[in-house]
Amino acid sequence: MAFNWSEARRIVYWCMGLCLAALTCAGPAFADAPPVRIAVVPGGGSGQEQEVCDRINGQLQSNQDVALSTVNPDWYVVCNIKEMLDQNSGQIRYNGTVTTKTTNGHIINTVSLQKYNQDFSLTPGAQLNKKLVDNAVQDVIGGLADRAVGPIQQAVEIEMETRERMIKATRLGQERKFDEAIALLRPISPDTPHFAAVQQLKRKLEMQRDAKPKPVSKAHKAAAH
Repeated sequence: MAFNWSEARRIVYWCMGLCLAALTCAGPAFADAPPVRIAVVPGGGSGQEQEVCDRINGQLQSNQDVALSTVNPDWYVVCNIKEMLDQNSGQIRYNGTVTTKTTNGHIINTVSLQKYNQDFSLTPGAQLNKKLVDNAVQDVIGGLADRAVGPIQQAVEIEMETRERMIKATRLGQERKFDEAIALLRPISPDTPHFAAVQQLKRKLEMQRDAKPKPVSKAHKAAAH
C-alpha cells in the first residue's frame, strides 16, 4: 500500500492534540486513548450477511475499547457470503469471509469459512433439499461470526496499545524526555495501520533530541545581568 503522508500527519496531530487536552484537563493524570470506532457492514447487502454482522456486533458491544458506529468509523468489518447452488449435481456450497480494514484500505485481518453439503436424493428438475440448504447457511453464519470475533478483538488490543504509546510518547516529548518517548515507540511493529505515523513521530522525537541548543547571544547575557 502506498505511503499516505496526509493520513500519517493526521494521526500524529490527533495524538498530540489528545495528549495536550489530557494535560490541560487532567493535570498529571494520563488519559486513556479513545475506543476504536468500528462499522460492521454486509458486503453484498444480503440478509445472511446482515445476520453475521448482527452476531459480530452482539459479541463486540461489551468490549469497552470498541464503539460500534457507522459514523466516522476507524475500521470497517465487511461480511460477505457467496452462495453456490447447483441443482444438476446437488451441490450446496457457501463461502463466507469477514475482512477488517481501515477506512483508507489497510487490511488488518481476514477470516474465511466454507460449508459444503450434497443433496444425494436430488432428481432431475427437483428443488434442492431446503433443510440441507438452510443447515449450510446457518453453519456458515454462526461459524463465520465466531471465527471473526477473536481476531477483531486481538486487533483492537494492539490498536489501543499503539494509540496509548503514541499519546504517551508525545507527552514525554513535550517534557523533553526524548529517550523514554522513543523507547515507547520502538516495539510497535509494521503490522499496525499506524506504523508510518509511528515512524514519523519517532523521527521527529529523535531530531528534537539531537538538536543542538542555540547559543545564548552576548546581548541576551548582558540583559540577564
